[in-house]
Amino acid sequence: MKKIILEKLIFKNYLKTSLTSILFIELALVILYFYVNNQMISKNIEFILGDIKKTTYTIVEKETKSIENKFLQIEKLATLLQNHQQNFFENPQNYSFANSIKFDKAENGMFYKLYNNGGSSVVVSKNTLITPSVKKKLHDTEGFDVLFKSIVDNNDSIVAAYFNSHDDINRYYPFIPNSFNAFPMDIKMENYNFYYEANLEHNPEKKAVWTDVYLDPAGQGWMLSSIVPIYNKDFLEGVTGLDVTINKFIRNILSIKIPYEGSSFVLGRDGKIVAMPKNVQEILHIKDIEAYTYGENEKIKTTIKKSDSFTILNHHDETIARNFENIINGKSYKHDIVVAGKEYLLFSKKIERTSWFIISLVSKEKILLSLRDLEKEYKNLGYLIIVFIVVFYLIFFLFLLQQARAFVSQINTPLKKIIKMTKHLGTKRETELLNTSSIVELDELCTNFNNLSQKLDKRTQKLIESETQRFINQELANTDALTGVYNRRFLHDFSEQYIQIVKRENTSFTLLLMDIDKFKNINDSYGHSVGDDVLKKLVEILKGLVRRNDVVVRLGGDEFVIVLPNTSIDNAKEVAHKIIDTFNDMLKNNHYKYPFTVSIGIAKFEHDKDNHIEDILAKADKALYQAKKNGRNGVSQ
Repeated sequence: MKKIILEKLIFKNYLKTSLTSILFIELALVILYFYVNNQMISKNIEFILGDIKKTTYTIVEKETKSIENKFLQIEKLATLLQNHQQNFFENPQNYSFANSIKFDKAENGMFYKLYNNGGSSVVVSKNTLITPSVKKKLHDTEGFDVLFKSIVDNNDSIVAAYFNSHDDINRYYPFIPNSFNAFPMDIKMENYNFYYEANLEHNPEKKAVWTDVYLDPAGQGWMLSSIVPIYNKDFLEGVTGLDVTINKFIRNILSIKIPYEGSSFVLGRDGKIVAMPKNVQEILHIKDIEAYTYGENEKIKTTIKKSDSFTILNHHDETIARNFENIINGKSYKHDIVVAGKEYLLFSKKIERTSWFIISLVSKEKILLSLRDLEKEYKNLGYLIIVFIVVFYLIFFLFLLQQARAFVSQINTPLKKIIKMTKHLGTKRETELLNTSSIVELDELCTNFNNLSQKLDKRTQKLIESETQRFINQELANTDALTGVYNRRFLHDFSEQYIQIVKRENTSFTLLLMDIDKFKNINDSYGHSVGDDVLKKLVEILKGLVRRNDVVVRLGGDEFVIVLPNTSIDNAKEVAHKIIDTFNDMLKNNHYKYPFTVSIGIAKFEHDKDNHIEDILAKADKALYQAKKNGRNGVSQ
């Protein structure tokens, strides 16, 4: 092997090592800078997205509660009408209408109310025979108009109130002039959802229910109704309803102020679009979601619901369609969707009474716009730092070259002295042998160190083996093999010295003795392996509840002792009750598949009575017996 002079080697490697280290540190700092910035941006994005989700849910939740409250109020009004009108049919003698109302027969054969007296319009199908009893009903039911007028005129959400009878009479407020032109001349109420959805088959509870969205025969466009059946005992006299137009009722939903210019729309329980603003139509590429335009002289003879062209489940993007399907079916859905290459956050909230879903969309691009600008500034700063490092590195190289020469001169002389000193070194262990090098002076140093290290290694190894075996034997003797806590032997050895210290220092301690309630039943029912698992779970929980200087001991079986140094009896009770409460919470909340409870007896060390640990254990055992006697799962002293 070729030998070289140490002075040259140190000079060369000093420069190499110093420059390499500086370069490595600077590169590491640059990498760390970009990594930290990237993490900061990611965390900010995560925080903002989380905040938007929370804020959006709060906003939509508030609006949903408002809508639910409106629905509830309308249902109460419908129920009020139901009670009034059922009482009318069951007790007609209690009702009369004094004013004379004029009716006539229209050219299309329908019987109708001629003039607006401030109440409802009335029209009768041409197929209904106008008998004296029918005329009397037409006259007497004018009494319905007082409540109809009060409800409609004083509630912005309700556009109309009506009563449709089993014999195809329609009473509708507000008054429709020439009402015979508004409906089919042979109108049959059973053909419309605002009638049949209230009958006994669809509504056996005879309560207020909401229809699906339908096209109003009276020309009000898309609407839904809160309808109630009107029974005369068990006979269905008709159905009364309160009409709510879609546009009027959900305009607040469409104008919800979602963060970052987000928008909301409404889906029905069948996936059909109840209402959707223009910008959402453009995002989802849905066309022709417009208000219905009635044809000239068009008559609605049966229930017309929104067509399948209004169904989001038919969306051309199958992934989006399935996601909305999961929302409607109450399944887990994706909160992040991609439409035409753009990412959006999606949120949903169900309106229980109508099974509608308020869906909100927020553009991720708008959310992250400000963060992207910040990320660009961080990167520009990082590039500036890199330029600075290059300049600094060149300057530092010149400085280091000068320092290297001085360093070599300083280290070479004392190194020769170190060689002589190592010949007499014999007390410090060297874990690894030094390899010989191409440096003459270091070869001798390595040889001396290697000889010394071998001798020290042998001595140290023997000492380590001896101490290790002693430690293992001591731990095995004092530790419970199953639970890892101290055993009865340790308690007796420890207590002998500890009680002497307590008496000498005039301090005290308290002892908790506990066992698992009906532990035998656990072993009998699930086997001893489950019993062992229960004991381990007990120790795991106890360690989390006691202090570091408290001593947990397994006496045997399911009996455990906790020694609480410098603890009064009252504080010991608090610890015991804390343990009891913890296991009760575990039992209540099913946090563990084999729930159990414990009973605890408490005993305090008394200087003038207790000399051995068995004295205190005897008192604690009596207290434990009392806790068992009191019904288990409790504490006694």
